[in-house]
Amino acid sequence: MLDLLAPMSLVLLSWALFMLLFSGLGITVFRLLGKPLRASNDWLDSFWLGWALALAVLQFWHLVFPVNAAILLLFALLAARQLISQRSAAAQLIIQLRSESVYLLIMALLALWMSNRALAMPIAFDSGFRDIQAVMWIDSYPIVPGLGNLFSSLAFNHSVYLYDALLDVSIWSGRSHHIATGLLIMAYLARALQSALQLWKCQCGAEVRWSSIFSVLTIPLILFYTVNWSGITHFLTDTVVDVVGFLCVTYLLDFVQGWKPGKADSEFHIVRLVVLLVLGFTIKQTFIVFGLAVAATVIFLWFKRGGYRHDPARAGWLAALTLIFAGAVLLPWMARGVITSGYIAFPQTVGKAAVDWAMPTEHLENRQRIMSTNTRIRGGDQDEVLGSWDWLGPWLQKFVRNIMPTMLPTAITLGALGLYAVGRFRNRGLNRDRSPGLLPLAPVLIMLVFWFFSFPEPKYVRYLFWSLAALSVILAYEAWPKVSWRFRITAVYGLTLLCLAYVAFLIAAQRTFPLSAGPVDGFHEHWRIHYDQFVTDSGLKLNVPKAGGPQCWRVPLPCTPQPNVRLAERAPGELRHGFRIANSQRAGADDG
Repeated sequence: MLDLLAPMSLVLLSWALFMLLFSGLGITVFRLLGKPLRASNDWLDSFWLGWALALAVLQFWHLVFPVNAAILLLFALLAARQLISQRSAAAQLIIQLRSESVYLLIMALLALWMSNRALAMPIAFDSGFRDIQAVMWIDSYPIVPGLGNLFSSLAFNHSVYLYDALLDVSIWSGRSHHIATGLLIMAYLARALQSALQLWKCQCGAEVRWSSIFSVLTIPLILFYTVNWSGITHFLTDTVVDVVGFLCVTYLLDFVQGWKPGKADSEFHIVRLVVLLVLGFTIKQTFIVFGLAVAATVIFLWFKRGGYRHDPARAGWLAALTLIFAGAVLLPWMARGVITSGYIAFPQTVGKAAVDWAMPTEHLENRQRIMSTNTRIRGGDQDEVLGSWDWLGPWLQKFVRNIMPTMLPTAITLGALGLYAVGRFRNRGLNRDRSPGLLPLAPVLIMLVFWFFSFPEPKYVRYLFWSLAALSVILAYEAWPKVSWRFRITAVYGLTLLCLAYVAFLIAAQRTFPLSAGPVDGFHEHWRIHYDQFVTDSGLKLNVPKAGGPQCWRVPLPCTPQPNVRLAERAPGELRHGFRIANSQRAGADDG
């Protein structure tokens, strides 16, 4: 067990330092809004705002420079300055935490558990297929034109890779997958656990926050990630979207329950939600529909409650701030898409640019058909799957087998909505001012409909199924006002504990705890991949995994499992200047 001490301590120390880094950056946003840091919730919000700010800056930085230790040092200096300026508030936070012994104990146990799981070897398919290679390119070069021509999956414009590359320095060079996703999960758990304990301390029903109930009910899915021994050692975008999606619903509930024109911190409730929504657009395209639906919900309630009438000047300032931030994040994101693929939102064919490295349109169309097919029946015949509904039966079987991500929250949703309907009927006529109503369900349901008819892979929307379940429980909670509020809260905790018991059962069944120390400084690293060299017609040498393997892992650049004989460098001998397909201009003209 002593051999675990050094690697786990290294993970914990790194998480603590990066927590301070992003929290320090987030203080910049607080100061711009004129909002003081009063409570631990504010410090946890500052982490996410700082993380979003870092990603926004990195999009510009990577247009000119690789993401390396230089930008990390600049971030560290800015964060240190902000933290020093808030040392009095930090001291007050430490004093507050000293009295939160239960919170500190549970967080310490969670940190030990998570740091042990962080030692595991990365085995997620997409990490070896695309993610690690994408981070290697970001580490090594400024953004590379036509990178999608080398390997189409590298054209996916996931901004979270910039964050992964930021952590990929010093002792974590080449292995930041051990800490990147785990840090985000720990930050979410810190907030969720705080909400759980605050909910328990409520002295009356009026103090109950819907966002606290939501946070409590989402903890089981977050801990479910640690069931598999490599569940947090990866760069998978789906996990990041789950966390960001949960945060957005949390902030939406706070807005619905507590926002009023002229109320203190009212603008902050909107700004922090806008920041996360815009950032979610750049992390994964599947988030865009959900994000737009949440934004539409907020705008509708804002107008309905008189946000514009109360203070038009302040409302104009808020709208301008929102547009400026959205433009500062989305415009460079679209530019990055054009640079890597020739399109603003690969694999969508809209927005094709007249550049010599633009990927052939038929490649994007084929990629969309493959994705539509594989998300219904992996490896199925495209014409058969997309030309009928025969895929629905096997898809439903897969849906049912995914107990924790889909079936369990679906069962909770149905049960809670049943209780809600009965409660509404039996308590009709009573004051329902505290009920959130059905409006918060709208963004979730809209996104689920879009998902089902486009790319119905359950892993893309785990956060939606659990958000729907938690929101349904909140509706059921408010539909029974004659039942003691304490009894209803106890029922929420009981449901959460049942879900956690199932997660604990799955962990016990794996028999991989604690994870033993690995052979490389205590970490388990992926085995070396053997590769061959493939020479294109232009003389470009490509590294290709042997035996037709589809995963490059950490094979030296440039690596692709799908070599194209027509691939050429745009500037011979200069990978920095990117790739094109020979005669791609003529092919593009034919496409048009």
